[in-house]
Amino acid sequence: DSFAYSGKGVASALISLPLKYMHTTVETVHKDDIENVIKLMYEFLVQLKAGHDFRYLR
Repeated sequence: DSFAYSGKGVASALISLPLKYMHTTVETVHKDDIENVIKLMYEFLVQLKAGHDFRYLR
């Protein structure tokens, strides 16, 4: 990905939920998993320091 190596890319992350029957009309997740992902995202954002440098290549 040229964005990643240009030094001007966009910070991104992927958080996946465990689920059953992906891409079907009956895709299923556990409510606790959804709540825990929300908590994970919240705690990450709370601890994030202003001006954090997300680049992995400096």
